[in-house]
Amino acid sequence: MRIGIDIRVADPAEGQQRMLWRLGSWLGQEGHEVDFLSVRRLPEDVALPKGTRLQPLHDVPRSQLRDRVAALKLDAFLINPERSRRYRGVPANVLRAAYGTEHYRQNLRSVRNPVERTLREVSRLAPWTRADLRWERAFYERPRPQPDIVCQSQYMKDLILGSYRIPEDHIHIVPNAIDTAEYNPQRRAELREEMRVAWGIPPEAVCLLFLGHNFRRKGLWQLLETLPGVGTTNRPLHVIVAGRGTGDRQRHRAGALVRSHGLKGRVHLVGPVQPAIHALAAADVLVFLSWHDAFGWVALEAMGCGVPVIGTPYAGSSELIQDGETGLIVDPANTDDIASAVRSLLDDEIRQKMGRAAATVAARYEETDYFRAVLDIMKVASDRTAGPLG
Repeated sequence: MRIGIDIRVADPAEGQQRMLWRLGSWLGQEGHEVDFLSVRRLPEDVALPKGTRLQPLHDVPRSQLRDRVAALKLDAFLINPERSRRYRGVPANVLRAAYGTEHYRQNLRSVRNPVERTLREVSRLAPWTRADLRWERAFYERPRPQPDIVCQSQYMKDLILGSYRIPEDHIHIVPNAIDTAEYNPQRRAELREEMRVAWGIPPEAVCLLFLGHNFRRKGLWQLLETLPGVGTTNRPLHVIVAGRGTGDRQRHRAGALVRSHGLKGRVHLVGPVQPAIHALAAADVLVFLSWHDAFGWVALEAMGCGVPVIGTPYAGSSELIQDGETGLIVDPANTDDIASAVRSLLDDEIRQKMGRAAATVAARYEETDYFRAVLDIMKVASDRTAGPLG
């Protein structure tokens, strides 16, 4: 097959873009012709995986972009519709809903200030925002070719079906996957002492981990507000906050909450951590209080390392968590629920039992199986298109 994949970053270190890069690499090794397309300027000296090519489109006028893509004679073209404004009008028969629908309307759950929430709702009426929403809808509802959707969770499938007119049989649930050679209990154990020393976490402490860049959407405010209510224990309780925040405002607020709740010395604001295994190695529990995530890779990475997860119903990865067996599911708006979950996982026996069960589940989600499933969807989409795109 001749396959096109839209990317924003070449050879990235983490997240959705890393998965797309590794997908293209695997497809090339399997003998398919793979074109990485990018409407962003990328370095010219990128070392491309075997069987792949880079098609730089950053300098192609929008009026010529459709013809440029059509000239590639792609059997399948995969894009993230929420971040593909430049491709409007360009046929794409495989969509991967990586972030949300209707420009992340779901994110509003995490906005607690009523004034800010109202302003965000009103901003959706702006002409440029309404145009963006129309373009996003056009990707999903395109009649020819009617796209097939790679969907990471039932949560996202329900949101897509509730937002767009698209046949249900065109939506394929394929949960994300991890490199189990990188994320596993053995690797975590090897790095544990080194990473704890690096951040000043005592060996005997129980360490919670917050891992994410958007402090508001990932639930950091709720975690910090909950900690004083956990109560005293016979073990030190520490928290690592690994992420940069979305700007100075979030970083300042995080520091202010640490100070106002008397958490200085126990909460470590360490900034971005790459790779994530370094943060997970120091941790005992991942607290992932997301208000919206199409999937939430960090939860599966934590499970792969044998770290139990406190998750929410608003993240697709929580569908892999059996509540009370491999982790705990809480309402991010209920601090009593969060505190109770944290208290239960301070028990070594409960925490370790859940961690072992979580690692067993995560081992089933291997990257190569995910890549094969996506390839099967590309073949279905190609058959529906009945010829090269464009």
